[in-house]
Amino acid sequence: MKAISRRLLFTALIFFAPLTSWAAKPTIAVLDFDSKSVEVTFGHRFVLMQPVETTTKMLSSDLVTYLVKTNKFTVVERDRMKDILTEQEFSESGYISPKSAVKMGKLIGADYFVMGKIERLSAEIENKKVPYTNTVLAQYTGKMVVNVRIVDSRGGKVVRAEKFTVELKDRNRNNDVKHEDFLEALKEKTVKTIVNGIVSGVFPTKIIKISGNTVYLNRGAGAAFELGTTMAVIVQGEGLIDPDTGESLGSTEEEVGVIEISEIQNKFSKAAIVSGAKYIKKDALVRIRIEEEIEENERELTPGSSDKPVNW
Repeated sequence: MKAISRRLLFTALIFFAPLTSWAAKPTIAVLDFDSKSVEVTFGHRFVLMQPVETTTKMLSSDLVTYLVKTNKFTVVERDRMKDILTEQEFSESGYISPKSAVKMGKLIGADYFVMGKIERLSAEIENKKVPYTNTVLAQYTGKMVVNVRIVDSRGGKVVRAEKFTVELKDRNRNNDVKHEDFLEALKEKTVKTIVNGIVSGVFPTKIIKISGNTVYLNRGAGAAFELGTTMAVIVQGEGLIDPDTGESLGSTEEEVGVIEISEIQNKFSKAAIVSGAKYIKKDALVRIRIEEEIEENERELTPGSSDKPVNW
C-alpha cells in the first residue's frame, strides 16, 4: 500500500510540475499605442514611400514579438484580445484607467497591461564629406519619444510609467541606406528599449549565480543589452516611504560594481566582473550603465591615413 501511495505521489508531482511552472509566468497584454497626435518632423530631403502610420502602428505588434523572446511572460494573442475587447465595447488604444484595467484583466486573463502614446518621430539627412576625398555621404539622424505605462490588472496599480527617448544615427558609409530602412531600424531600437523597460519593471535583471570572475544573469536573448555592454551592479538600501500617504517610493540605491556582457544564451547571460568583485553578491540588481555618449571620431580613415600615432 505504501509503495502504491509513493507511486501515486510521484505521478502527481510529474503531472502538476509543468502546470506550476506555467502558472508562475505572468500574462501580459499589449494595447495599441496611441499615435493620433504624434509630432512628426522630417527634414526636407527625407521622403517616405509609405504613410508614417505604418511605422507607428506596427510598434505594438513588434512589442509583442520581442516580449515573447524574453521568455518572461505569457503574451496574450492580439487577435484573441481584440475579439474580447470589441465584444465588451472596450477601447483598445491609448491609456485606460486602473479600474478598467482590472475589469479588462479578468476578461482577457492578463496580469499586466502595456499601454503607451507615441509623442514624437523625427528624422533628417545631413551631408557629410569624407576628409581627403570627394565623397559625400548622406548621414541619417532620428529620434522617437514614447510614453509607456505598465498596469498590474490584479490591483490596478501602475507598476512603471516612463518616457523613452530613443535616438539613432547612421553614418551611411556605403551610401546604401533607404529612408524606410532607417525608420525601421529606429523603431526596432525603440521597441527593444521599451521591452527592456517593461521587463525591468516586472522582473528586474538580477545576478543568479557567481562563479569566479563570471556572473550569471536572469535575462537572455531579447534583452536590450548585447555583447560588450557594461552593466552597473546595484545594491538597494533603505526603503523610502511617503509620510503623507504611506506609499512606498522605492529605496535608495548604490552602484557597487561593473560587469561586461560576455555571452548571451536563450534564457540567461554571462558577464565578466570589471570592478567591485568583493561587493558583488547573488540577487543584486543589474542595469545598463548610463554613461555620457562619446561621439565617434568624425575623421574617416583613408588608405593614406591611420588612427595610430606616427613614429618618427
